[in-house]
Amino acid sequence: MDAHTIRLGRGDGAGSVGGAPLPEPDPVAGWRGAAEVGLTAVAPPVGPQAGPQAPAGRPIEVASTRAGAGVPGPPPAPPPRRVVVVDDADGVRDLLCLLLGTEPDFVIVGAASNGAEAIEEVVRTAPDLVLLDLAMPVLDGIGALPRIRRAAPRAVVVIFTGFSEAALLDRVLALGADALLEKGLATGPLVDQLRKLCASPRLT
Repeated sequence: MDAHTIRLGRGDGAGSVGGAPLPEPDPVAGWRGAAEVGLTAVAPPVGPQAGPQAPAGRPIEVASTRAGAGVPGPPPAPPPRRVVVVDDADGVRDLLCLLLGTEPDFVIVGAASNGAEAIEEVVRTAPDLVLLDLAMPVLDGIGALPRIRRAAPRAVVVIFTGFSEAALLDRVLALGADALLEKGLATGPLVDQLRKLCASPRLT
């Protein structure tokens, strides 16, 4: 046996390292002689500085120290405004639906070709915004406007028409409309105007 061979036991109860007898175990310090020949005992730390000890079967929870942890993020974006488009001209109605449908803050929930259908769509969908034409068959915008206002008291109702007389503006405002916009308005300014109108909820 060479000098690096460790023997752990003899007939008389003592061990040896490389032929040299190991010391007897100390009841307090353990095998002190073992440390002198390179044997190390590893035990979990104990005492007040040992750190938190997890109960059996439960991991120790460690607080996150990542940069930005606990910092609130930006507030969520408001939901898109629900829109009903009313116009008897298929091309105009489809164009308005397409235009507003591509904007992230608008969503088309209904469309109608006359005032009677418009009332049904408003009752069914409870929109935030109604774009209402005036000259339509069955029931025109003037006749539908008061009932639309009663069905959706908080909705923004915008008359979208080719007529622009001052007397007409006064009349539709008296019936409950929030604004009158002309159909000749370019698409960009139209969307901007609708956003501004919707930014201030109507008081009932």
